[in-house]
Amino acid sequence: MQNKASIRVAFCGLSAALMLVVMLLGTMVPFSTFLCPGIAGALSIPVLWEFGLRPGMLLYAAVSILSLILAPDKEAAFLFVFLLGWYPILRPKLQHIRKRPLRGLVKWVIFAVAICAVYALLLFVFTMPELTAEMEEWTLPILTGLLLLGSVTFLCYDILLGRLQLLYVARLRPKLFSRNP
Repeated sequence: MQNKASIRVAFCGLSAALMLVVMLLGTMVPFSTFLCPGIAGALSIPVLWEFGLRPGMLLYAAVSILSLILAPDKEAAFLFVFLLGWYPILRPKLQHIRKRPLRGLVKWVIFAVAICAVYALLLFVFTMPELTAEMEEWTLPILTGLLLLGSVTFLCYDILLGRLQLLYVARLRPKLFSRNP
């Protein structure tokens, strides 16, 4: 007979290790500052689906702490901690908002507040010289365009999370957690 607690611990441990490896890969390719935290966040879908909210939140907390400590790219680590790591946990709750325009507005507000908080922290609290030098050259229209582009990218990420959840349930879940002995 299978011990469900040991399966949960092992699966969550492997998921955490895989998420952390993806976060550490973020320093190898320059554009992956945004890509790797998004992939790492999406890897929490099986844990949330199989074991629920509490193990999913513990997984997020563990990977967040380890990312902040180990990841050389602190911008990617902050993006994971403040947005892309916990959003897959919150997304199923947001999907219960019946009116699509309201649901979209709530998701956009979450994105805008989180991304502004990330960069405010990186610029004013944890002063990163290279990021500060880069942003000094930007004007208000450039920042507005970046926020708009980020909003479109976040919308694509939200759609992708929904599709990945469907893919997991239809294709991967039967292979990972088959009920046959």
